[in-house]
This record gives sequence, structure tokens and C-alpha cells, in this order.
Amino acid sequence: MIKAIIFDYNGVVKAINKYFFDDVESIFSLSAEEKEYAKKMTCDLFEQLDKGLLDEDSFWLKFSQRIHKSMPVNVKESASKLFNEHFELYEEVVNMLKNLRTNGYVTAVLSDTFPYMADITRERNGYDYFDKVYLSCEVGFVKPQKEFYELTVKDLAVLPGECIFIDDNEDYLLPAEKLGMKTILAKKPDQIVEDVWAIIKSENKI
Repeated sequence: MIKAIIFDYNGVVKAINKYFFDDVESIFSLSAEEKEYAKKMTCDLFEQLDKGLLDEDSFWLKFSQRIHKSMPVNVKESASKLFNEHFELYEEVVNMLKNLRTNGYVTAVLSDTFPYMADITRERNGYDYFDKVYLSCEVGFVKPQKEFYELTVKDLAVLPGECIFIDDNEDYLLPAEKLGMKTILAKKPDQIVEDVWAIIKSENKI
């Protein structure tokens, strides 16, 4: 029986109108070649920021050093402003979240995110549709670390088989499947909604 529905956030609940490196490209005035170089040279910094092991000031300083660019003035403010400007939630998924909670299902977020993005999402009430929120920068794990999924299930006080996990990255579904969760690969909002209710109806004999 399904009791809890666990959502990745970006690309599942929040629309991805721009990717982080699109913002970086704008902030640092990078060429296409420099953008690709930055992606290759800073992977470890992103994981540290994702896990909350680096503060934002240190991240941007190390990032600019790695890509051999001077750090722009007000880089933190610029990054926050750009993220805020294209903050948009999928209406279909938000409506489903409301319906799920009304019908007694537990809703949760399990997501990799940077601290400043989490702060903005809270300011925009983006997590208000969830009973519980588990963020990489606050728990110290990132997907696909199995501990992230195990922590979530344990805290929700449900069995893995009583959960649906939704993500737009197929690799991040694998640990959930190994634990015994039902999984959905998110492709578009209406498909997410349809697949969630289909699993609930099948598993809960509705």
C-alpha cells in the first residue's frame, strides 16, 4: 500500500527554465568553450556545496580560481537574482500535491540543492506543499548515495515498498528501486501526475 510520495524538486516540481551553468555563463561572461571547461573543472566544488561542506563565499572564490576568472562583484547576489527570476512551479504537479495531502498521503522532497537555492525556494513558499523536506545541503548526502534515501524512509516512518519516488534523472531512481520503492522517471508534468495516480490505484486497490 502506498503511503508516501517522495519528489525530486528541480525538473519534477519546479520547472527548469535555465540550468545553473547558464547563470554562471552570464555572471562570468563565459564563452561556450569556457563554460564546458568550467563544468569539467568544478565538479567536486558542486558536490561540496550540495552537501553543505562549503559556504557560498568559499564556493564562488574557489570556483573563480579554478576557471581562472576574476570573481565578479556581487556574484552571490547575481546568482540569487537569476535563480529567483526563473522560479516557476509546475501547476499540474502542485495541484496533485494538494490532492495527495487532502487524501491523507505523506508528501516529501528528496533533492540535491545549494543553500541559496533552498533559501529562495523557502522564501517563495516552494516547499509548503510537502510534509517533509530532505535537502542535500542540510543532511550531508547527495543522490545517488543510498544513505540519502534510507534516511528519508526512516524519518518518514514508512517502508520502502510504501513509497513512490519521482526523479527526472534515471540514475537517481536506481537506489530507490534497490530499496524497494516504486519509481517514476519524470518527463513532463501531466505524465508525472498520471503515473503517480496509476501506481496508487494499482497498489492501493482503489
